[in-house]
Amino acid sequence: MILAALALWLCAASALADLTVERNEGERYFPDENNWVYHFTYAYPKILGDDYTAALINDTYQMALDEMTNLVLPMFANTPDMRFDGKNEVWHDFAVTCNNDQLLSIVQFRAQSMGDETVYSLEPLTFDVSGMYAGETLTLRGAILILAGVDPEQMEDVSVKDYPQIAHIIQGSSSTIANALLPTLYAMFQEHPQLKETEIPSFEDFEIEFSPSRDFAAQDGQIAFYYPPMLAPEAFRENTIILLSPAEIEALLAAAPQSVE
Repeated sequence: MILAALALWLCAASALADLTVERNEGERYFPDENNWVYHFTYAYPKILGDDYTAALINDTYQMALDEMTNLVLPMFANTPDMRFDGKNEVWHDFAVTCNNDQLLSIVQFRAQSMGDETVYSLEPLTFDVSGMYAGETLTLRGAILILAGVDPEQMEDVSVKDYPQIAHIIQGSSSTIANALLPTLYAMFQEHPQLKETEIPSFEDFEIEFSPSRDFAAQDGQIAFYYPPMLAPEAFRENTIILLSPAEIEALLAAAPQSVE
């Protein structure tokens, strides 16, 4: 399964891309190749280098791959209720949306065909590359701060006095920022050109599947929020996102009915 819409993007925030990301590709059959019930085709990111940052990022994805091949799929293949028609396809791939000297964002795209149903999902992760959390995933607030120009080494001590232009972001947490953005993002997805033929669920159902503090990545110096593919397979195929700059996020927080302080 190949999605032509998935390509390699580079974040425009910096011209320097320190990390080389390769594809760790393969396929596995469960319980075995001759009598398979699950066929797993995958591509996971692998960072070249033997430094601590590369090791931490690689561990994140190696553990996820090991969980699929050593636990999840062997269990599915040996569970009668999960065998379905006996020929189930699982596909994992990824795209790099930002790769510079401060941030690495990787979005993993997944499809799983079980019987007559195909389930789509995605998982974006944004890693600190050179700051005090190098090799670790960043929160929504942390990613916005770095994109806004905050020195990654000063994340713990950032103050409104030094960065008054992003006061609401600094004073908020990822949770309060996400809650403040959620109604606006819902309205923006309702008007998204790629979702014209899609029935948008109620706000209550939308917020069950979508979380701004989880479903984001850095891209082109902005934050990309991903429409949940569980609600619309076409969103998965078309890579449906809303892009907001740190300045736009700050303005939305300032105008929100409730303060994020």
